Amino acid sequence: MFSIKFNTTEDLPEPSPDLITQVIGQDEAVKVVLSAVKNKRHALLLGDPGVGKSMMVKAFGQLLEHSGEFRPYSIIARPNMKNSEKPLVDMIEGHLIEETSEIERPKMMKQPPSIFTLLFGIIASSLILSYILNNLSDPSSKFAVIAAISVIGSLLVFLILFLNIFGATKASMPNSISPADIKPVILYECKKRPLVRASAYNTTKLLGDIKHCPLGGKPPIGTPPHKRVILGAIHEAHKGILYVDEIKTMPVDVQDYILTALQDKQLAVSGRNPNSSGASVETNPIPCDFTLIMSGNMDDVSNLRAPLLDRIDYKVVLRNKMENNQENRDKLLQFIVQEIKNNNLRPMTYDACCEIVKLAQLLSGSKNKLTLRLRQVSNIIKMANDIAVGKELSESIAELSEQAVIIETSVAQTTEKKSNKRIMNVVEKFKPSKKAEPKDETHEMKVVKKAVPKKETAIIELKHINEIIDSGIYSMSKQVGIDYLKNFKRYKNIVSNDVPKVGVIHGLAVLGSDGLGDVTKIITKIVKSKNPRTNLLNISGDLAKHSITLASALSKKLVSDKTLNITKTKEDLDLAEHEIYIQFSQSYSKIDGDSATAAACLSIISSLLNIPLKQDFCITGSLDLNGDILAIGGVNEKINAAKEYGFKRVIIPKSNLEDVIDTESIRVIAVEKLEEIIPLVFELN
Repeated sequence: MFSIKFNTTEDLPEPSPDLITQVIGQDEAVKVVLSAVKNKRHALLLGDPGVGKSMMVKAFGQLLEHSGEFRPYSIIARPNMKNSEKPLVDMIEGHLIEETSEIERPKMMKQPPSIFTLLFGIIASSLILSYILNNLSDPSSKFAVIAAISVIGSLLVFLILFLNIFGATKASMPNSISPADIKPVILYECKKRPLVRASAYNTTKLLGDIKHCPLGGKPPIGTPPHKRVILGAIHEAHKGILYVDEIKTMPVDVQDYILTALQDKQLAVSGRNPNSSGASVETNPIPCDFTLIMSGNMDDVSNLRAPLLDRIDYKVVLRNKMENNQENRDKLLQFIVQEIKNNNLRPMTYDACCEIVKLAQLLSGSKNKLTLRLRQVSNIIKMANDIAVGKELSESIAELSEQAVIIETSVAQTTEKKSNKRIMNVVEKFKPSKKAEPKDETHEMKVVKKAVPKKETAIIELKHINEIIDSGIYSMSKQVGIDYLKNFKRYKNIVSNDVPKVGVIHGLAVLGSDGLGDVTKIITKIVKSKNPRTNLLNISGDLAKHSITLASALSKKLVSDKTLNITKTKEDLDLAEHEIYIQFSQSYSKIDGDSATAAACLSIISSLLNIPLKQDFCITGSLDLNGDILAIGGVNEKINAAKEYGFKRVIIPKSNLEDVIDTESIRVIAVEKLEEIIPLVFELN
């Protein structure tokens, strides 16, 4: 299985900390995108979920930090004294601006003395004047003092009233600016080559915004515009990589802004909300020279506008499968080891690792392939780890109950000791004083922990992996399929290895995209009628309807031409007087696809010629008008379904034979032509 023998993954060397070495199975894509990043070319990564798009970008960001020289820079915002709605944003290269740790206190404007201060001054002056006049005996001196104090008091009253009126007017003027309102602010500091990740649907995060100010956004009450500027990811990614995922959710207007930034290498920040006070604010163009990497699924490309798509230099499609060989199995083992290391999981046994490889085969749909949708594999490893270190529900409840009893007993003992201590203190007051005795430590409550038997270190074993696979908890569609079969299988009127029957055959289907296989009984009846047509029952999918129509046409042609290798035929058969009814018995879920074409064709031939079909086999395969058996999907799930129902044989297309993983306890027959099936399925004796 692997090139190295081991007991558990603990025996294997630890994975390299370099993220680029942790990207599994995407060597060609890594080379292409790495070349794009080095040469500052834009790239688009397309592929199924979980194939490593995000991991690749993180690895490129790690390499980018150590590539070439990088001059740190800071982006600051300062007010525009000519137009406050147009704040100025500058980029300072070569050095960093250190932010002061002191909290900037708002500077209040000095106010003139109030009316209360004036009244207090008049009263104080009157008292001082009375005291001075009482000490003077000369009338002329008293008059001179009164005159001088009156003149000075009048001047003070006039000055206070003037300052109050002028100060209130000045304070109400909108152009009064505090020094704190004109101080520049630091918006962003970049110390190393950046890798900025943003989601396509988050416009504010991607393009920036102007904060809303409920007080109008103007001094002295509101926050000035330059302090409300928020930079977007495209500005923070200057001189680095901007990674945008989920391109399917990217609005058209956001694509236009990104296109402008790619063309001009600069973009202004403006208010995004028309109902906000920042809607009228717009900065000067801010530098944003970055390498753009976008990612999404294959069908997401249709959401991108042609001008933006043309600006992307590299369009890279990531693989979802790799060859099942020694080298790639070792890579999958490396993935298991690094997942255990990165997520702090328990070691895994050799047999469990082998089962993960078999699971990767099953998920790829072929024994010669291994899946590269490794996120799903990672989830299975994590869930198996949880089972390995977990406990039964009853055991956990018992432990919690024991802890609750211990805590309750400790609290009761502590409360009783405190109560006894209070009583003893009262009694001691009425006793004669004695020499203090040393405190007896033996009366202190001792908490003895219950001895817990030491358990062996848990490891992830084969049974833990199988438990996850059998439960289907890693896939919603598989859980639905398991629940459907568990509750409905016993009601299905399917009897394997029954006596031969006319027009009855068993086809195979898959429930869900990555669900379980199931057996479907197909029944055909021929009715004499003046309207020779084919009626489809319990078939909802368009592709399935077309395929059954094809099967009906082919079967009629083969019967009328008598080209089948069947000696027992009806001599008086007139196809113009027969109506065909085809039923997919007890098929309550949506049926679609063309994998039942061969089964339907054989069922129609059996009914037209009144020749019984053997009931010990299931069949799956598409069919063309030449009678060639074509490949289908989900062959392993379908074979497993035939096993579950107890059939002895299963007939599949020969082109799917190399995809079959397990042939134990069932005979797998691969065919290329419809003629090959005739002697295998019809009861001609």
